[in-house]
Amino acid sequence: MTILWSLLGFIVVMGIVVSLHEWGHYQVARWFNIKVVTFSIGFGKTLYQKQGKETCFKIGMFPLGGFVKFVDEREGPVAEEDLPRAFNRQNVYKRFAVVMAGPIVNLLLAWFIFALMYMIGVNGSKPIFNQVTEQSPLAASISKSTSLDDQAWSVLAVDNQPVSSWKTVHETILSALVMQKTVVDMTIENITSQHRLELTDISLKTLDLNTPKQDWLQTLGFKPFQPLLPVVVGQVVSDGPADKAGLRYKDTILDIAGQSVSDWLAFVDVVQSHPGELVKVTYKREGVISTIDILLGQSSLQDGRLIGRMGVGVDLPKDLIAKYTSTIQYGPIEALKHGYQRSVDLFSMSLVMLQRMFFGDVSLENLSGPLSIAQFSGKALQTGLISFLSLLGLISLSIGLLNLLPIPVLDGGHLLYYLVEMVKGSPVSEKIMAVGQTIGLVLIVGLMFVALFNDVVRISHG
Repeated sequence: MTILWSLLGFIVVMGIVVSLHEWGHYQVARWFNIKVVTFSIGFGKTLYQKQGKETCFKIGMFPLGGFVKFVDEREGPVAEEDLPRAFNRQNVYKRFAVVMAGPIVNLLLAWFIFALMYMIGVNGSKPIFNQVTEQSPLAASISKSTSLDDQAWSVLAVDNQPVSSWKTVHETILSALVMQKTVVDMTIENITSQHRLELTDISLKTLDLNTPKQDWLQTLGFKPFQPLLPVVVGQVVSDGPADKAGLRYKDTILDIAGQSVSDWLAFVDVVQSHPGELVKVTYKREGVISTIDILLGQSSLQDGRLIGRMGVGVDLPKDLIAKYTSTIQYGPIEALKHGYQRSVDLFSMSLVMLQRMFFGDVSLENLSGPLSIAQFSGKALQTGLISFLSLLGLISLSIGLLNLLPIPVLDGGHLLYYLVEMVKGSPVSEKIMAVGQTIGLVLIVGLMFVALFNDVVRISHG
């Protein structure tokens, strides 16, 4: 089932992003009266095609990209009546606009999607904590100011950027790391007294961009506040240990492995301490108490330790969800402003990340390929609309950025040739373009190989 969701998610996400990218090329060509012969979404064997008035619309077997083919004398004979509409006969500014349109549409799509998310409302867990790890960067900064005294505190800002959830805290720290900052400042507020503290020079030196599984918040010293929750099953992972044994939604777990559990955290601790073991579980369902045996699964942490997994999630009371959940929501105009700013921030951060990869400052292990995109897409489809839109916007922005890179074979390579032509007054020679195409193809294939290798390693190692 997971594979089917991943396949469906990949087709939907790439179908939307690629279709609109190619539509950008197609539409601007139509505005300039350039004849479009083929509009294809996907490569390989044609699964579907329809002949329009002058354009053949196709869907290929592999949704990894697409192409728009114009009438062009460099690619074969052109009918006399079509010569004025041939792509190669257009002035350089029209050709530049046609090629530029694809990436621009992707960037506009990302902006629109992020704005739509803000209009719908983006939920997240409030960044509340009541303890910090001893001898951590956060503890070192707090000791300069005061003691937390086990009171609940909320993070208001990181690196002078307002934050509303643990996710935005993580994203802001990521941005600081990408920009090679070694310290950040934070503003925290006491939940009860509203007393604010300005924490300065929190060190980021223990965080590593090249360690994807590292828990940055935990490494900094955060211990997020965990309210006491009853041990009531909210979600059961399909075909997981609990599902196979017969646990169901709303079952209340009373005892596991001979230990009574009164709250969810205690239950999680017991489960994690019995990796791969057969344990007895006592539960209550509709007033009836029963006992079953469950063979726990297991997974490995970053340090190599094994922990048990049951495949269940907690049932969160609605009033508790509202108390510890933040919602960011704006009207249309403000949503467009914030959507634009998010697009600019992500574009800038991605560009710096690519630059650092190129110069070897950041490992190529951070590259993700089609398998990872499929995996993320499948999860996003199952999680909800906002998760799906967030991934769709990110992929669209990434495709737009990738196609603006000055690499032959990509749109950016053609744009570079056209800029040279604008400066020197004549087209780049076909020999130079052929060499560039070869170099670009080798580079893209090489990057795809690295990305696929990273995907396989991530999936095979969990």
